[in-house]
Amino acid sequence: MLFKTDLLVPLDTSLSLPAAASMKLCEGTITHSFIQFPAGCSGLVWVQIWLNGYQLVPWHRGQWLRGDDHTIEDHSYYPVGGQPRLLIVKGYSAGSIYPHTVQVGVEVAAPEVVAGLPPPDELLREMGLM
Repeated sequence: MLFKTDLLVPLDTSLSLPAAASMKLCEGTITHSFIQFPAGCSGLVWVQIWLNGYQLVPWHRGQWLRGDDHTIEDHSYYPVGGQPRLLIVKGYSAGSIYPHTVQVGVEVAAPEVVAGLPPPDELLREMGLM
């Protein structure tokens, strides 16, 4: 099942108080995620994807992704279980003079149809699943 949301990042949004959008997900496994930066962002909008309080994208904690007229994809597998199954997208744009809207999406497969490599043990431990 595909879940998508638009993240509106107002002009000059600070890193200390990023804009956020959230989506409730179904139980399963995230098999694909993407962040679509429209033309005009000029690398001034920075985005992260979180699941239940844990940073999923980018993989390195504290890092952010940015782009312009570009889609960044991640094909890692992340389990989605328990509650609240809440995906949060955060973004900031310090110094920008225009608001920007970034589209973010994830595909969640039912547990019985997932095949492939599991997520790293470190992430599973952080998420309390190990």
